[in-house]
Amino acid sequence: MPAGTFVLIAILSVSLTALSQDDALLRQLDAREEQLEKLWAEYWTTDREITLGNDKLSTVPLRQRIRDVLTEPEFLAKMRSAEFQDATLERRRQFFLQEAIEAQIAADTELAQLVEEIERDESALRYQVGERKLTRAELNNIIGHEPDRALRRTAWEARAQITALTGERVRKAMKLRNALAQRHAGRAFTDFMLERKQTDRKGLMAWFEEIRRETDADYQRLLERIRRELKVEKVEPWDLEFYFSTITGEFEQKLLPAEEAWPRIQKLSRALGFDFETLGTDVVIADITFGGGTYPIYYGKQARIVVNKYKGVRFTDTLLHEAGHGLHFTLMREPSFLLRANYAEAYGEGLGQVMALLLYRDEIAGPYFGLSAEQVRAIQERYRLKSIVDMRETMAASLFEFAAYASPNQDLVALYNRIYSEYLGVDMHGTATWAFDPFYSTGPIYLQSYVLAEMVGRQIHHAVDQRFGRKWGLEAGRFLHEKFFMRGGRLPLDEIMKEGTGEPLTARYLIEAMKDPGAASRASSIPHTTDGSGARLSPGGR
Repeated sequence: MPAGTFVLIAILSVSLTALSQDDALLRQLDAREEQLEKLWAEYWTTDREITLGNDKLSTVPLRQRIRDVLTEPEFLAKMRSAEFQDATLERRRQFFLQEAIEAQIAADTELAQLVEEIERDESALRYQVGERKLTRAELNNIIGHEPDRALRRTAWEARAQITALTGERVRKAMKLRNALAQRHAGRAFTDFMLERKQTDRKGLMAWFEEIRRETDADYQRLLERIRRELKVEKVEPWDLEFYFSTITGEFEQKLLPAEEAWPRIQKLSRALGFDFETLGTDVVIADITFGGGTYPIYYGKQARIVVNKYKGVRFTDTLLHEAGHGLHFTLMREPSFLLRANYAEAYGEGLGQVMALLLYRDEIAGPYFGLSAEQVRAIQERYRLKSIVDMRETMAASLFEFAAYASPNQDLVALYNRIYSEYLGVDMHGTATWAFDPFYSTGPIYLQSYVLAEMVGRQIHHAVDQRFGRKWGLEAGRFLHEKFFMRGGRLPLDEIMKEGTGEPLTARYLIEAMKDPGAASRASSIPHTTDGSGARLSPGGR
């Protein structure tokens, strides 16, 4: 036999062996993904029950079982050394390795038990306001709706009660995460988590600065408007949310009662071709420590929504946002569990905003939510103004979190208040309210995704309008389904946005939506009402 033939046979033998090894590794990966899917379904079911008040359950053992599947030494070593030529398979491998690192951090026994302990205390706390003990939702409703400014301040200051209870433990959780990230990821916790959430610090900071800079004039006009119309010498933190709710009068609660929100959303969704009755999604209203949450029990099959007991438009907006998650989780069609579970976080939240933004459209708010043309114009203006505040609050909260992880031993009250005052232009009076945000304890490095989510939502709305016009129907729904709701983590966020909107993610449409060339001249012309004839209503969200 010629020498060349021996070489060819040897090459083919090596190639076949490599293919066989890849096939074997893929079969093992498939099996582990099936295990992970079942474990996460059990985890989300348990976590939901804990959220609803079942204090006899714990997610700590489930976290550890998930970690064990991801970190079995022999298989993990094979995944680290493998390199798949197929882009989708390689993406699955990368997600597996990222999940393994995150599991080693989150499932650490000390950290997991600490976080669960904090979460239980957050849920159980009743805030003392005068003679009353209030849930988180009740406290927020006072801050947002109570005409008595002194009582509103007392309720706002009561937020510090959670910091006194959990603040030092949240600081400890930050330190643990930092140490665990160095051990398992070899870098800072924030950097690992930003990569995990498919964003980067440089791009994020550029977007934050662009949004802040381009809307600063509008924000300064808004502060002056609040000062003038509330007849106060200076705007205080307990005035910001209140300003928007007081100008609605009885509007919110009369025309947007909580009991009618879900039937209306179901009707709207059917007009777009989405039927929640067949999608395996249900809704529970309860006192919880956040606005709302959707639990992806089984991607493509089943999702469960929990919403806090808010009032008026905040409740409807929040439920619409969670309905967007419900659509995403049940309509997703990716070829493996890791590709379903590892969508970009900002993208998932953005799909929630795609639905939430429908409430503020002329073609939706009237026919589906019973608002008059004047009321629709009013809520659009209010949403624009409230968005300017919300984006600044969220950016400030996110920047505080990054800075806190960089140096957790510093004075966190002073740090939070400095950043918040810088972005919102109000005096925090040295009050320790920072731990009132539950994400610092149970959902670290998440807040920045809400800013990006508003960008995603606005950009998708613009693209759908360009293609189908302002009146969305079944064709628009099919487009949303095929280009967005079906997507998971197979493609990066920018590629999904390019395919669906024609350009990568941009802040342009969010900034355009928040800016108003006529704001200075119109600011004093929108009437105050106490009878529900006009309103500018606030967004909700988790």
